[in-house]
Amino acid sequence: MKKLQSLKVLGAVSGGLILVVAFQNCAQSLGEGFQIDTQTVKLINQGSSDLSGGSTEEEVDEGEQSTGDICEDQLYAKFGSGYYTFLKNNCAGCHNGDHEAPAFASKNSLMSYQVFKDKGYAAISDNAINPAHNPPYTGAHHNGAVSSLKAEWVSAQASYLACKGDEGVDKSVITANKTNAAIVNSKGTPTTWTKLEWNYSTAADLPAKATTFPLKMSVELQVAKVSGVEVGYAARNPTISITTGTAKYRVKGLFFYVNDKMLDSATVYRNINAVVCPGTPLALAPVGNAQLLVLNTTKTTDKFALQFTSIEKAESTATCGTGSNVVVPVDETPANVTYAMLVGSDPKVNVFKTQCLSCHSGAGADGGLDLSNYAAAKAKSGVIIKRIGDAGAPMPRSGLMSSQMKAIVQKWVDLQMPQ
Repeated sequence: MKKLQSLKVLGAVSGGLILVVAFQNCAQSLGEGFQIDTQTVKLINQGSSDLSGGSTEEEVDEGEQSTGDICEDQLYAKFGSGYYTFLKNNCAGCHNGDHEAPAFASKNSLMSYQVFKDKGYAAISDNAINPAHNPPYTGAHHNGAVSSLKAEWVSAQASYLACKGDEGVDKSVITANKTNAAIVNSKGTPTTWTKLEWNYSTAADLPAKATTFPLKMSVELQVAKVSGVEVGYAARNPTISITTGTAKYRVKGLFFYVNDKMLDSATVYRNINAVVCPGTPLALAPVGNAQLLVLNTTKTTDKFALQFTSIEKAESTATCGTGSNVVVPVDETPANVTYAMLVGSDPKVNVFKTQCLSCHSGAGADGGLDLSNYAAAKAKSGVIIKRIGDAGAPMPRSGLMSSQMKAIVQKWVDLQMPQ
């Protein structure tokens, strides 16, 4: 294998997640740069405008940054010379990690690489050429570049799997869909949570030909409302147990699907890394920390599914439990938030002033929503919460505000919108 070098790409910092009850920036200090061989460095230094749509600011660093796997380092390098360059030039406005949109174009290239894999190259490529996604940064003018990137990535994945052999098998596990009309029908009772369960040893709960495991998984769901306005669903209390046998199992990275769409901008449980042992069911996240699943509408026919990025047998000596890799959300918002603070001069809390008033102020306010007026802001508090959490139609339009900012607005609403 060629000697590896590190390429340092300048950009924006990554991080953020969506929560209902608690909020925390979950960016990890994974370092900058990516492992890349000398040929890749040469190609990038020569320029790749046919793929990227523009130039990049680069510098070669003698230090090394690795995924920790010699095979995956080559896949990581291909991401760096191809998709990462393209995404940083065209998508960093929303996907740089400063917003809730998936941070696959952040300064932290290793974090970007992980998010890129979670999101999937096919979905990202489709959005890049979709003229309705975020023009002019997306559209048919990227067809040629994206076609080349996809072909290169498929080839790189094949090389990675050949390098890994049997170890390169995809270990992600997605359940079959579940529906329960009680989730929506009980929305008038906010204390009611409806439990959904999946049995990983039952064919009915898994896709055809999926690998089975002696595990049972449950989550609790309810319709989420803010000031009487529905914003989607809240999910809490993910719990897993072993149904038979004495083996231990390790589960990693929990994600939610609603109506066959992966809600990957909700990342509360992304970093789960737990060992499940026979006996007492294991709570995979702190009880009370619910994850918000933002949707436009809720229906009794909505379908829910779960995905772990991997499930596999753990060594017999593995320590049972969630260990130290689970992110425990912490509410760091001020104890008191008033409307005056939201529009005031304190940069720690003046979210309306910095994020909203440029468009939503005065008689000509966009959408008729004048947030410079307390009564108008209070009357539309539910709409505000819904829009600042909607990655499909974000407010601000440049991309969703940070989790910390959203937590401040949420606290104001939770306190009944004091003036």
